[in-house]
Amino acid sequence: MSSHRRACVFVCLALTVLMPPLGAQEPSLDDIVQKYLAAKGGAEKLRAVTSVKTTGRLKGPAGEVPVTSYAKRPNMMRRETTSRGQTFIVGFDGQTVWALNPMMGPQARAITGPQADMAKQDANDFDSVLLDYKQKGYKVDLVGTEPVNGQPMYHLRVTKNNGRAQEVFLDGKTLLESRMTMELEQGERKGQAAIEFSNYKSIDGIMVPFTIRQTVDGQVVGEVSYDAIQFNVPMDEGLFKMPK
Repeated sequence: MSSHRRACVFVCLALTVLMPPLGAQEPSLDDIVQKYLAAKGGAEKLRAVTSVKTTGRLKGPAGEVPVTSYAKRPNMMRRETTSRGQTFIVGFDGQTVWALNPMMGPQARAITGPQADMAKQDANDFDSVLLDYKQKGYKVDLVGTEPVNGQPMYHLRVTKNNGRAQEVFLDGKTLLESRMTMELEQGERKGQAAIEFSNYKSIDGIMVPFTIRQTVDGQVVGEVSYDAIQFNVPMDEGLFKMPK
């Protein structure tokens, strides 16, 4: 075999290896969701979580304060922040969103409006929106693949039962959540809120972000850095009820 022919053979073999097989396609929505759940730690492990306690630090316009959050399945939550020796609490028992602000008096009060809607949204998203989304009645569409901050991302659109949509961006390499955006409405004002997830660590075999930053119309409104995250901590439901 001449050297020229041998070279052609090697080139053809290399092309055969490098070329995708006929009929190869971009991953489907089901493929992406399955790989995402596997990257998180597996659907069974995620479903087995009944409560979550987090402790960390919240950085906002007023500075940095310690924050402790409690969440219990299906949709109860409580968040405590301490500033200048006073503890501020926002809670949701599945029906009523309430707040205790020592600067406004010793009594807890029910709250409504956009702040309450955001608290309910956080509580209702105990699990990832992609876990068992069909059973929840959510509609998920694969918008496509696009770069975010220079990184390739899978862009998914999740439409909930109330018609509100969230844009979910999964890292193209790790398949973990990188960013989530949603539209906000407060009276006649509209804006876009974004939540960015980073600094993932494994806790009991589940990958969780230890840094979460929130922006509204591009402006940073808060960033939480967690020191500890605990799963399946015993929690009495009275913890989430508004104090009488």
